[in-house]
Amino acid sequence: MAANKNLDPTTCTTAAEAFKYPLPQVRQFHRSLTAELDEKNARLRTLVGGSYRQLLGTAEMILQMREDIGDAEERLGRVGKGCGRGVIAGMASGLGKLQNKARGGSAAEEMGWSARMKVLDMCGVVAGKLLRKNLDGHTESTDEKERNLVLAAKVLVLSRLLMKSVVESASRRSADEKTSVDNVKRKVDSLRRKFSGAIKRTLERTVADSKRDGLVHALSAYSLANSSGAKDVLRYFLRVRGDALALTLEPTADPKQDSQAILKSLELYTQTMLDVQALVPRRLSEALASLKTKPLLKDTALRDLEGLRIDVCEKWFGDEISFFIPYIRHDDIEAEYAVSMLQGWAKKASEVVLEGLTKTLERIAEFKSVVDLRTEILEIWIKEGGKAKGFDPSVFLEGLRKVINGRMVQLLESRVSKLHLVATEIEATLGSWSKGITDKHESLWDDTMLETGINNGAALFKEGILARTYGRNDAVSRAFRGYQIWRHLVDEIIVVLDQLKKQRWDDDLEDIEDDLSLESRNTLLSTEDPQMLQDHLDESLSKAYRALHEKMASLIAAYDDSEYIGQISVYFLRIVRDIRSELPKNLSLQTFGLSLVPDLHDRLSKQVSGPSLEVFGMKLARKRVTGRALWEGDPELPVQPSPSSFRFLHSLLSDMAKTGADLWSPTAVRALKRHLRTQLALRWMATLKTQEETGSAQVNGHATNGEVEADHEASPKTVEQEDDPKIIEHDNNQDILKQTLFDVLVLQSALDVPELSAGDVLKVLEENIISKINLDPGSRKRLQQAAKEYWKRTSLLFGLLS
Repeated sequence: MAANKNLDPTTCTTAAEAFKYPLPQVRQFHRSLTAELDEKNARLRTLVGGSYRQLLGTAEMILQMREDIGDAEERLGRVGKGCGRGVIAGMASGLGKLQNKARGGSAAEEMGWSARMKVLDMCGVVAGKLLRKNLDGHTESTDEKERNLVLAAKVLVLSRLLMKSVVESASRRSADEKTSVDNVKRKVDSLRRKFSGAIKRTLERTVADSKRDGLVHALSAYSLANSSGAKDVLRYFLRVRGDALALTLEPTADPKQDSQAILKSLELYTQTMLDVQALVPRRLSEALASLKTKPLLKDTALRDLEGLRIDVCEKWFGDEISFFIPYIRHDDIEAEYAVSMLQGWAKKASEVVLEGLTKTLERIAEFKSVVDLRTEILEIWIKEGGKAKGFDPSVFLEGLRKVINGRMVQLLESRVSKLHLVATEIEATLGSWSKGITDKHESLWDDTMLETGINNGAALFKEGILARTYGRNDAVSRAFRGYQIWRHLVDEIIVVLDQLKKQRWDDDLEDIEDDLSLESRNTLLSTEDPQMLQDHLDESLSKAYRALHEKMASLIAAYDDSEYIGQISVYFLRIVRDIRSELPKNLSLQTFGLSLVPDLHDRLSKQVSGPSLEVFGMKLARKRVTGRALWEGDPELPVQPSPSSFRFLHSLLSDMAKTGADLWSPTAVRALKRHLRTQLALRWMATLKTQEETGSAQVNGHATNGEVEADHEASPKTVEQEDDPKIIEHDNNQDILKQTLFDVLVLQSALDVPELSAGDVLKVLEENIISKINLDPGSRKRLQQAAKEYWKRTSLLFGLLS
């Protein structure tokens, strides 16, 4: 049974009892005992370690206590020595002697003078600290900064009183003491100047309506430091604000800063009127009255200044200083006087603002910049200008409008007048005209065009195509680019004027105004001003374009006798066309250059048709009919023009193309056709008249017999006709006239223009030739129809004429 039982370590107390069990259980019992022993050892080691740390802490505490006890014993020893009978007796004796000196005599006076000098010297130090806090912003709030100014003013008042007392007794002092007084006086004077500067800087700053307490404190500090009444304080405040306003408007090198200065001055102007009406007379008077409710040295804030030690030294000051109460007139200003003073200041300040605005605008050359500044100025004035009571904001608004509108008109007229630079460029081009270079017309199919790069969207390639298509060589392009630059500037003005018309000035919901005033203001700013500017723009544009037109007309007239007048006419035609393609929408400008065009077209027609007419005129005196064998019908009539007529049309079209296809508008083609009809008719008439007068048969008889026979091989004749020279001559002349008539009819179709005059010379030539030809009505009609059919078939070959 013992073998079956588990060995329990808690019941086994001796080794004999443990070995009663089998060996495995004994081994298990051994392992249990070993584990339990290890656990107890670990717990013991932890307990011992904790106790050791506690012992170390206790030891350190004992050492610190010993050190503290030693220090306490040393201190108590010194106290004990100081509380000895001898020491106390000595202190009592000294105090008695001091009290005896303070009761009077030279010693008392000496101690009083030293005390006042000591406090006076510290006044400069303490006041300087207060001003530095105000300047550097070390205090927590703006209101506390201005309170420091009041405290600094009290210190300055105390220093003034002490300085008076010290100076009065300085005559009885030594040279060194007098020097000390002079040094302290210089320090106090310097501090007073710093104080005045701090007051000015504070008053120059504009503050929100809810933060006027700081402004009151600054004015109170000035009044206290200078013993000024309410009237003097108000006068000083307005003078400081006026000087600050004028200083703000001083010109700088940066136009943006000047613009911001105008806005700042306007804010200062409006804020000053609001500040005065809010502070005067009640609030300022109350603040000044509070400064004299108790003696200066009874002021808690002043006594709390550590460096002055007033609590120790005040008994040496004397009654005049100890019981000094500031004397300030707080009730010497009435509402009517304040109103009149503010109105006078406002009038002068408005003149300064308007003068500064005028000078600032004179330095702004961009029209849009002036308009943007106008918007900002009007927004400020509309928002703030009407808040001041007793002032009509429309008066100053009218002054602003007058100055701004005047500058905008100047810029507008100046910018529009720059159109004369186009005329200057044209005049310079004419003055340096070089044939073959200035009038060079580059073809659309030149190799240089094919070599043009097509990167970046082929912009250069497209520009080249447009330039060559419209004949814009370098000379024309320079003038046109100048015009485009000027046109861009004018477009900016037009866009800005449209924006002005859309502006509205009734968005300030905080300012409750009646509908009539809002409507009147909107009418002034959004209707009348833009319309006035628009009228000036229209008038200036009319003057500028009229001047350019007159200048171009005078240049054309000046070069009328030039050998290059033809090419110059082409140059002017292209410039007029390009300028007219980008005219403003004003109706008064739509006639620009039109009166120049007819004369230019006439010169163009003469230049282009001159060579062809000269060559063709030499072929008019015909001796035979070329192509007589190609006549058709019964009787035989010509069905195509003579080679000279065809070559004339071909040469004319070539010259027209060389001059530039862009020039041949319908009007230009009609002018060319009218010129050709007249010139051809006159030349033909002269030739026919000459042939009749001189007898063409006698002149050409011997030389052309063979040719005439050759021309009549297709028409068999009798022997009598062949032998009769008169019949041969008559038939030859008739054929020439028939061919001439056909040529005239073809040219009439080619040079057909609407609304021909009744006395058209080419028509008269036709009738003259018909009268000399034996043609029946049918043949005449057939000849006319053949000419029209020929032109109908071949008109596409002469596209510019058709």
